Amino acid sequence: MTEQIMKDGFYPALGTPTDEVGKLVAHSYNKQIELMLGAGAKGFLCMGSMGKMTGIRDQEYPEIAKQCVETVLQRVPVMVGVMDCSVARVTDRIEALGSLKIDGVVATVPYYYKINQDEIVNFYTMLSKRSEYPLYIYDLPSVTQSPVTPQIIEKLIKLPNIKGLKTANLELILHMQRNNDYNNDFSVFFSGLDLFDVALNAGIGKNLDGMYTCTPVNSGKMYAEAAVGNDKAVKEYLNNIIRLRNIFLKGNIFSAYTYAMKLLGCPGNYHTDFDLPIPEELKEEIHGFMKAIKEL
Repeated sequence: MTEQIMKDGFYPALGTPTDEVGKLVAHSYNKQIELMLGAGAKGFLCMGSMGKMTGIRDQEYPEIAKQCVETVLQRVPVMVGVMDCSVARVTDRIEALGSLKIDGVVATVPYYYKINQDEIVNFYTMLSKRSEYPLYIYDLPSVTQSPVTPQIIEKLIKLPNIKGLKTANLELILHMQRNNDYNNDFSVFFSGLDLFDVALNAGIGKNLDGMYTCTPVNSGKMYAEAAVGNDKAVKEYLNNIIRLRNIFLKGNIFSAYTYAMKLLGCPGNYHTDFDLPIPEELKEEIHGFMKAIKEL
């Protein structure tokens, strides 16, 4: 299959709104996608970390991916998370997609226990051979315990079906740039929200994060200003997004995000089923700040 070109710009990690029994709230999901497209998103990650991929019911998993594909209608690329703890289980997720027209699958290192560099290379090598879709490496050491290193990338980037990397490790990307480790056939997505302005100035043009979805106004304006080189405005809009994220962190970040998405007219549970709601005073703070930065 022929995947779309990954253009520079922002790539939202979509939140996944579900009801009390874990079924997708489709109208809310569709609205979220349209808000992001209207803000200028260049592509999507469906069911990544913000999309609570590991908490999605197996029977809902392919339906969520299908809903995303049908709503996006190939206007921009769509990648789908397939994270799990073995090649066999990741392969099950890929096969569950049933040959949907997506532009890639995204997999972290197995996260049940720490593994070494040779095992990471073997994991992705095996997946690259089994996946019918282009494979994107997701570096998430805060969860997996096992970081993706330059040495790992040097080996994996040679495999024809491995097409990109998502990481918050700016040093890793800069190392790759200095050593000319990748070209236009390999897409690098930076996911370190606090350094997005620094990354843009370093020529790292593809940024991916879940906070875009609850800040469509600020996200759209930030990248519009980046396109004309207005660094001061970029910092202002990024700071708004970071400050909202920091307010979320005063409670359960996913429960706080659930409330923010509700305020945007995208209801549903974006947190896992056992998470507790945030207190009323935190709701008031989120509402007030979202109004202050003109998201409401």
